[in-house]
Amino acid sequence: MSEYMLKSDIKADIAHLKEIDPDLYGAWMDFHNSVFKDGALTKKEKELIAVAGAHITRCSYCIRSRVNISKKHGASDQEITEAIYVGMRFAMGAPYAYSSMAYEAWDALENDVPLTEGHFFKKNIAHEIKCFSDASGEIDGKFKEFTKKVFADGALTKNFKRGLLGLACAQMTRCPYCIRGCVKDARAADFSKEQIAEAINVSVVMAAGACYAHSSVAMDTLSKINSEVEKQIIKHSKKEVI
Repeated sequence: MSEYMLKSDIKADIAHLKEIDPDLYGAWMDFHNSVFKDGALTKKEKELIAVAGAHITRCSYCIRSRVNISKKHGASDQEITEAIYVGMRFAMGAPYAYSSMAYEAWDALENDVPLTEGHFFKKNIAHEIKCFSDASGEIDGKFKEFTKKVFADGALTKNFKRGLLGLACAQMTRCPYCIRGCVKDARAADFSKEQIAEAINVSVVMAAGACYAHSSVAMDTLSKINSEVEKQIIKHSKKEVI
């Protein structure tokens, strides 16, 4: 294994990935490139969504790549920063919404209802969220203030942050409540089905992109293994000649 898991340059590893199965690599890149073309959303908008998505997947390679590409397509430092904070807010959104499961369980235990009854994903979790908010005390106010600041109009509009950027992040955090809320916001902001689809497709690419970038570790490992095997074969051959 290399001295460092995260290298500054993974081009050789990605070339190895392509060399092993060029057909699969080609299909992946064809999908990837089609997603990031200008369409119902601009390439710049898609790259900003990708910046937020890369922070959701915690992929250092993706973060570096998408920030670079965003800058090349005209994104400002402020826009990139706001996109990151939207990613942070939606990383918080899933555990916040899922607090409803904890408080559903609490209510069930208080009323001697078996925990195997009821629904983990209820349609309406307003009661459970209120219980969580009340129990959180002043922390809940700070969370709501942070949320208000994240989604305020700035370098990026509130509508873009909530309806498209947020939706892509919600898809990646796999939070059904967040997804539902973002679709509601997207419709209220008059975003089209095509714009929603393109935002979701960016999230699809970014979810896979972390796997793609970290294939570097697998390719580096394979190279080391194969090199060691070749050394052993050569060593064995020399012994036979002697």
